[in-house]
Amino acid sequence: MSTSNKRQRKNEHGGFVDNSVFTIPNFVTSIKEGEFAGRTDLKKIVIPNSVINIGARAFEGCIGLVSVVIPDSITYIGGSAFSHCSRLTSIVIPGSVLCIGNQAFYGCTGLTSIVIPDSVKSIGEQAFRECSGLASIVIPDSVISIGDGAFDGCIGLTSIVIPDSVTSIGDWAFYGCSGLTSIVIPDSVTNIGNQAFMRCIGLTSIVIPDSVIGVGVNAFAGCSGLTSIVIPDSVTTIEIQAFCRCTGLTSILIPDSVTSIGYSAFWDCRGLISIVIPDSVISIKDQAFRDCRGLISIVIPDSVTIISDDAFQGCNRIEQVIAPARFHHLFPGIASLTEPSQFVLK
Repeated sequence: MSTSNKRQRKNEHGGFVDNSVFTIPNFVTSIKEGEFAGRTDLKKIVIPNSVINIGARAFEGCIGLVSVVIPDSITYIGGSAFSHCSRLTSIVIPGSVLCIGNQAFYGCTGLTSIVIPDSVKSIGEQAFRECSGLASIVIPDSVISIGDGAFDGCIGLTSIVIPDSVTSIGDWAFYGCSGLTSIVIPDSVTNIGNQAFMRCIGLTSIVIPDSVIGVGVNAFAGCSGLTSIVIPDSVTTIEIQAFCRCTGLTSILIPDSVTSIGYSAFWDCRGLISIVIPDSVISIKDQAFRDCRGLISIVIPDSVTIISDDAFQGCNRIEQVIAPARFHHLFPGIASLTEPSQFVLK
């Protein structure tokens, strides 16, 4: 093919598209918002060292893009900069980048590997959401926060290392990461967000460190492969539906720091056989243990003053309850009181 027949198109930056390769000239310092958005014909982008920032949506929807080299001059990757570049398979983020913007690589379903340098301090909201081909990722110890939905829907992710620099795991950060089998939460983390690990059905075990003071709503809901969990004594409340539908859960240790067990906290944890509620607990909310069909034994201390009428609804296999007599009405089929303050189901 002659040069005259090659596909060339001059961009306002002065670069040329030549056979689906775009070379940005070296006098450009910033790629503006939406500059190449929707350009389905582009396969490769060459960014020179003169560029400092990649603007929001710069390459959004470039579904033909298979290769991009980000130079060491870049300090910021804007929101949705490469979102829905579905044929992009790998990317190296240089050590000059400080922040990965919100949705920067959202929907890059072909992405199988990515290197995050130790210059990055924050991973934005939904930064790698639905990167379904991503198998593993190492978060460097420079990162302080993992944004909301950062890895939501990364169903191919099997392992991840969270460094001890991270203090917060955002809401739905790992939602639906069904391939994830284990995760280590470092003792620097103080808060696990709402739905942070919801529907991680491959997760079999997790240790929550003593540094954590808050486990969010639905944090581990639907983690059906989870068999055991230890809640540290830094946690005071088990939030709404925190472990609901963890159908494989056979044991759980509730520490004596917990004062309240929230609405549907353990709903449909049908693998639970016994539960001991510590004497720090004051209230057990609506449907807290509803449909825990495998539950046989329950110990409720005298410290508990409020138990919702449907807290143990559907727990049809209960054989023994040790609890204050005032809760007698919650457990039909009681045979006898063993002492003035307690009763036993037979």
